[in-house]
Amino acid sequence: LFSVVASQCSVSSGINAEYGQWSGNIDPSSGLQKYRLKNFATEAEAAAANYSITHKGHCGSCSSLQDLGVYIRQNLTDVTTKCSIKGIISRRWQNCCLKRLGFSDHCASIWSYNIFNTKKRCLWICLWQKIISEPYNRPDGSLNDCLQCDEDKSGPNFKYFSGRTRRNSGIPSSIQRPGSQVYNMEHCYWYGDVNETCIRNKPVGKMDLR
Repeated sequence: LFSVVASQCSVSSGINAEYGQWSGNIDPSSGLQKYRLKNFATEAEAAAANYSITHKGHCGSCSSLQDLGVYIRQNLTDVTTKCSIKGIISRRWQNCCLKRLGFSDHCASIWSYNIFNTKKRCLWICLWQKIISEPYNRPDGSLNDCLQCDEDKSGPNFKYFSGRTRRNSGIPSSIQRPGSQVYNMEHCYWYGDVNETCIRNKPVGKMDLR
């Protein structure tokens, strides 16, 4: 499955707000243009329907372009770790920390649950990795025990409910992953007049990703 942003006509043939990849409807509370998300079985089906892929896999709690902006503009591994430390004191502090990063409500919730479950299942392993300051990746490229525990115990649930991950969105992170796990794509969404060229893994043009 491929999750995509709705387009009224192909991206290459029109960038006008009414006919480009936006719906033409304005959200009165924010003044931003609306869009739709839809699942397709293949890239070819998405292209034939004039949709732009936003990540591989089904749509989920983090599939919005708001959450894409959060994923792209910062090192999520470091900042979400800081949020998890606040969660030791209060889960509310943890949620507030995630929201301040810019996550949508639904995406912040699945991240919060992921952190909670990893602490429950991997706490002592991760504390030890923190004490010895082991890098995210070992010399052979494998994950350290903490990240591997998170991958095994929380990863499947997170991937299913979030929809978007950095890997299936083609976004690099401080955790090194095999190239086969990272979807090769570029992000380019806009409305209005755009003169810039799309940059791989970086949205350009007049779009608020906050």
